[in-house]
Order: sequence, then structure tokens, then C-alpha cells
Amino acid sequence: MSTGETHTPESVEQFAKRIFTDLHRAITSHETGSLDGNVESVHDMRVAVRRFRVALTNFAVCMRKEDRKRLQSKLENLADALGGVRDMDVMIAAMKTSMLKRSSQEKTAVAGLIQRLRARRRKRLQTLMDYLRGKEYADFKHEFSFELISSESRSGAEEIQTGAPEPLEVIEEEHGQAA
Repeated sequence: MSTGETHTPESVEQFAKRIFTDLHRAITSHETGSLDGNVESVHDMRVAVRRFRVALTNFAVCMRKEDRKRLQSKLENLADALGGVRDMDVMIAAMKTSMLKRSSQEKTAVAGLIQRLRARRRKRLQTLMDYLRGKEYADFKHEFSFELISSESRSGAEEIQTGAPEPLEVIEEEHGQAA
């Protein structure tokens, strides 16, 4: 059934904006759980950060280099803070699983190791909490702007497009009139 409407293909720039928005939301949606030390929230936030970092690489042509570098630095710092906690979670889970096939003497030793890992996790969780409550993450959350997609990089993004019309802003800039 045709409605008579034509679908305008999405430009690479628009697609990148949508991907960045979705990934930004995915990261920030796990903030509360990560602040609470929830194992799954820390894992999910870390995965979202990793995906965002890949998207920045894949859509490098859509963003000014200095903006991309600044955002990459923030994401790297967040990934480091999350990774410190997640590494402890993985080790603790592995140690707990290994206890099933251990002798009682070995179980006591492994339980002591788990306690030390939990203490280390608490310290790393505090580092993560400090980061999530800090200025850099606040800037990421509140100042995240898709104006990062620069007008200077549009020509590169247009080269990648396959038959998609130019974005309205480009038409206005080139012809000096609103469409």
C-alpha cells in the first residue's frame, strides 16, 4: 500500500548523529546501577562505551578531529574506570566457580583470595564513583552535543553517501536560501 510519500535516504551525518545519540543514552542509562556497584550495570555500561568508541572510529569523517579526540579521551577514561571494577567482578566469579571442585583446605584459601578481590573491587568502585560524579563525566552527560558533527567535514561525509540528497543545511549554505 503506497501512501504517495517518498522516503529520503538518511545521510551518513544523520546516521552518525543517531548512532551517537543511541550510544550516549545507552551509557548514561547504566549510570545509577554502576554508582550502586551493580555488576550487570557496570558490564553493560562498559560495553556501551566500547561500542561508542568503535562508532567514533567508524564515523571519523563526520566529526572534527579535535572534537573526536576530546570525546575519545573521555570515553577512554570512563572505560578505564569501568574496566577496573569489571576485571574484579570477572575474577571473583571465576574464583567462586572454581570453589566447587576444591578440597576444604583449598576452599579456605580461595575464600581468602575472594575477600581480597572484593576489597580491591571496593577501591576500584570508589574510583569509578568518583569519575561518574566528576566534572569530566558531567561534561560528557550535559554538554554532549551533536554539533560536534562539523560542517567542515560534510564534504567528506557526502563522498561516502550513495545517492542521498545533500542535507538541508548544505543546500541553504550553497544557495543562500531556505528550501
